[in-house]
Amino acid sequence: MKKSWRLWSLLSVAFVVVLLVVTSLLYGLILYQNSRYMRKTESQLLLDLGQQLAIEPQVQSALAENKPSEELEKYTVEVAKIHRLDFAVVMNMQAIRLTHPDEAMIGKHFKGGDEAPALEGKNHLSVSHGTLGESLRGFVPVFSIDQPEKQIGVVALGIRVQSLSSLIKNSREGYTIALLLSIASGIAAASALAYYLKRQLHSLEPQEISRLFEERNAMLDETKDVVVVVDLKKRINLANIAASELFQRLTGSQAALVGQSLNQLILDEKQLDFFRTAEQLYRQNGQDYLFSAAPIIVNQKQIGWIIFLRNATESLFVMDQLANTTAYASALQSQSHEFMNKLHVIYGLADLQAYDELKIYLDDILSPEKEFSHRLSFLVQNPQIAGFLIGERLKFAERKTQLMIEITPEIPSNQNTEETKGIIDLYRYLHHSLLQFSLGKELPMTIHYEADQLTTSYLIYLAETEQLQLQEHLTTNFFQQMLQDRQADLTIEVQAELLTLQLKTSYHEVKT
Repeated sequence: MKKSWRLWSLLSVAFVVVLLVVTSLLYGLILYQNSRYMRKTESQLLLDLGQQLAIEPQVQSALAENKPSEELEKYTVEVAKIHRLDFAVVMNMQAIRLTHPDEAMIGKHFKGGDEAPALEGKNHLSVSHGTLGESLRGFVPVFSIDQPEKQIGVVALGIRVQSLSSLIKNSREGYTIALLLSIASGIAAASALAYYLKRQLHSLEPQEISRLFEERNAMLDETKDVVVVVDLKKRINLANIAASELFQRLTGSQAALVGQSLNQLILDEKQLDFFRTAEQLYRQNGQDYLFSAAPIIVNQKQIGWIIFLRNATESLFVMDQLANTTAYASALQSQSHEFMNKLHVIYGLADLQAYDELKIYLDDILSPEKEFSHRLSFLVQNPQIAGFLIGERLKFAERKTQLMIEITPEIPSNQNTEETKGIIDLYRYLHHSLLQFSLGKELPMTIHYEADQLTTSYLIYLAETEQLQLQEHLTTNFFQQMLQDRQADLTIEVQAELLTLQLKTSYHEVKT
């Protein structure tokens, strides 16, 4: 498998390559423009200097007499030296040199053949090969001062191409240094930028970021719980499939959930506290949910929340099953010792053939449960409530607490299944909350029926701190909503360590 580039290396190389391409193009254009500028400048210098020499008295005099002079030779050599030219030649109308850097060439015909336009009275520039090699030449016609219309000669000035190239090359040194400094600065900037981006991405490589993104999407989409991310204005920025499905069921709309307000998904936000870390029970459209919200912190500043909403019915059922399993395991451990003790007693009485005492001992063991079941069959005509109370009594017995149920008068039958289910749900929640505490050996429970109403009372002995915890369990939004939906009422009275709960529920007798 081919190893991919690391982000730091990739960004640095990419930045440097782009910088090199851009600076190379710029460098090339600058050199090209500089070469043209140097050539143009030198050409203009040749013509300007030629025009100046054309009006010099020494040049005028030598051409008028048509013979060279030592003074003119020295003058033209000095002018060429001052302006860094390779030659300054004065020639007559026959192109015969009157001056030349090489005195042997004085009196000979000008070489190159490009002087013809100047002999016709025109300023002229050309590149040609002469006695000093290939050079850039400027030709300026010389007219008589006394007779301006009469041309008496030509001034030719030149700089060898090699010398011109040296000038251009020398001017490039500054640009080369600037190029190298730019490349060095670019490499440093690329490294700093790559390091900054690496820090911002938590030192993750692009393939790692891609993998985490796919894993996160898969995790959000596959979970059955509703998961949404909201900003501080409670605008949804991210939602999984379960959240979109819930939104579609609530609104009947096929629009995207992202960008919607949170109250399109959670209809009654007043029930919830977004700054509470513990799970909260929330009821909506007859369905119970467990709500939790966690703040999203970036650079030590909160930018929103991630919200989880899951079906409470299934969660509470699992929690109840787990609690019952734990209690059952503990009860088995303690009851196994009690069972062995009773078994030893029965074995001893049987071995001693004390059958009368054995019968009395067995009656003492079996009579409490037998008596309770017998009384319950007469006092509770609703089999669902009767079966539930028997199961609850066993559940409390597993916690070493005897649920003392007193029923006055008898509870008639009821064919309203929803009403019966509502009463059992309230009992189940109350008992689940009570089982979170140490209740002692006995818990009195009184159920009184009168005028289509069941009044259930509990007498509970708890410490002050445990009383406050129990009251907190019974004042949650979830339980209050349960009471409201089932048209029930719960009152709590506290006297020292005695806490009294009284639950009133509707219960309509079947009329015959």
